[in-house]
Amino acid sequence: MLRFFFLIIIISGMFSCSNNSQDVNLQRRIQTDTSAQANAVIFAEPQVVDSAHIVIYPLILEKTSYGGGFSSVSGGDRTSYWNLIFYNADNNTHHLLIDNKKIVIHSFSLNGGTSSSENENWTQGVNIYKSNIFFNVVSSDFNENKYLDNDDPTYLFMSDKQGNNFRQISPDNYNVTSWEVVTGTSTIILQAQKDDNGDKKFDQNDRVVPLVVDVSIDKVAKETFSPTYVDSLKSMLSNTWKVDKK
Repeated sequence: MLRFFFLIIIISGMFSCSNNSQDVNLQRRIQTDTSAQANAVIFAEPQVVDSAHIVIYPLILEKTSYGGGFSSVSGGDRTSYWNLIFYNADNNTHHLLIDNKKIVIHSFSLNGGTSSSENENWTQGVNIYKSNIFFNVVSSDFNENKYLDNDDPTYLFMSDKQGNNFRQISPDNYNVTSWEVVTGTSTIILQAQKDDNGDKKFDQNDRVVPLVVDVSIDKVAKETFSPTYVDSLKSMLSNTWKVDKK
């Protein structure tokens, strides 16, 4: 079984290499193309999870190349995934992150970031990255166009380092625009948009709301400030900055 599993990875990896220069959109292709290639499994580069002997094999859903060539903008790829395989190198077992729902994974964070400012060495308090992975995920067709796309809300999810206990920690119908761990705690602060005008889009016409969540508790994030407090700020702003007419 193990030999067969790795044979699939090698074959699919060869297919992926041969398509590195091509854009991929399996979400649309599967709905319009009946050929065998339409539902080909395409593996991205595997990611080793710390020292836990867990390897993540991301499964590509969409990949778009941009820049490069004669462009003044450096080239690169935007890639999203329809699932992740968690492979345990200790006991040669594997499982999917989720097997009962359609999702789009835009990114996942193993250790707090991808830049030189990663919070890998915390001198005191809690480091929630030691036992958890965080994911930016689209999981609902908010605009009802039959696709999961950029006009649908991005939610924050988490799982443990073995890819178990996958759960949503930002509330439904809030589009998460940024999030950050409060160093040394199990608290995450988020910024998210609400579709205030009901046009099924998240854009500059929608307000940004601060959210907060303690991930040690099995609950979703809530708005940091109550509506009553926000209303008092509006009154303060108006009274403080109002110019008296003469």
